[in-house]
Amino acid sequence: MTLQNLKYVVAVAEHGSFSAAAKALYISQSTLSSAIKELEAELGTQLFLRSNRGIQPTPDGEDFLRYAREIVEQSRALERRYRHRRYAPTRFAVSTQRLPFAVRAFQRFMEQLSWNSYDIAIRECPTYTIISDVAAGKSDVGVVALHDQYIPALEKTFEINHVTFTELERLPTYAFLRRSHPLAKRDKVSMAELLQYPFVTYDQEADRSEYTEEVVFHQIAEKTVHVSDRCSKVALVRFTDAFSIGPDLTNSNADAFHSGMGEIVAMPVEEISDSLHVGYLLQKNVAVSAAMAVFLDYLRDDIIVLKKTL
Repeated sequence: MTLQNLKYVVAVAEHGSFSAAAKALYISQSTLSSAIKELEAELGTQLFLRSNRGIQPTPDGEDFLRYAREIVEQSRALERRYRHRRYAPTRFAVSTQRLPFAVRAFQRFMEQLSWNSYDIAIRECPTYTIISDVAAGKSDVGVVALHDQYIPALEKTFEINHVTFTELERLPTYAFLRRSHPLAKRDKVSMAELLQYPFVTYDQEADRSEYTEEVVFHQIAEKTVHVSDRCSKVALVRFTDAFSIGPDLTNSNADAFHSGMGEIVAMPVEEISDSLHVGYLLQKNVAVSAAMAVFLDYLRDDIIVLKKTL
């Protein structure tokens, strides 16, 4: 008994005659009739009653058909599932903090794609979501900037989630101001001077400071503006005397496509020597694919360009 035999039996029952079933199966009626007779001989039972009025399943045939239909339908479901998969688009996804060089690297990656079909994604999201995305396989790569003092705590989080962090560069601490800001013409600024102005910061997820992508300073800002996205942060720094600290407002080739970024300048901060460790997350023990390698090369290049402009 073969799957093809089962398909023949189901077709005869559905069409009510050997001739109609043979036509639907694109085989000769004699081939179909012989196959059914051989199956009946193998089973030792008659599956169909043949008469001038057509074909009718016997009681044994009805019982056999219940199982045959289920098996045939399951085989069709498998064919649909895996035939579709053969032609499914190639997938690649990146989860990143609000980092312009990651977006630029993804843009360059997209421009060089030669795949016939693809389904790719870049997600700007909080650090803990990036870790979760990579751990679950939702994203192939996670791009993060991690604060000096929180690396030990985060290494434990990475271990628990079976992800690895590879550092590419360390970025110094800068304050970002608009070019017309009263402090913008200085060679460097102090925190006391900066804190006379509104401080724009991202909302911290889960109230856990080790997840921040900004350098943390310990003076209390009396004027604080919380945002949840980079576009709002850019607009507030660009059009007001507010300032920001972190790698996300850098004015470089990596961020050339963000309107108005040329109007924001980076200023060294006297009291802060901390740096941000910029790198990527991968699932532990997962080999780097060709797509990952290309994206990571672009990411590495754009971070180098960024560092030279600071």
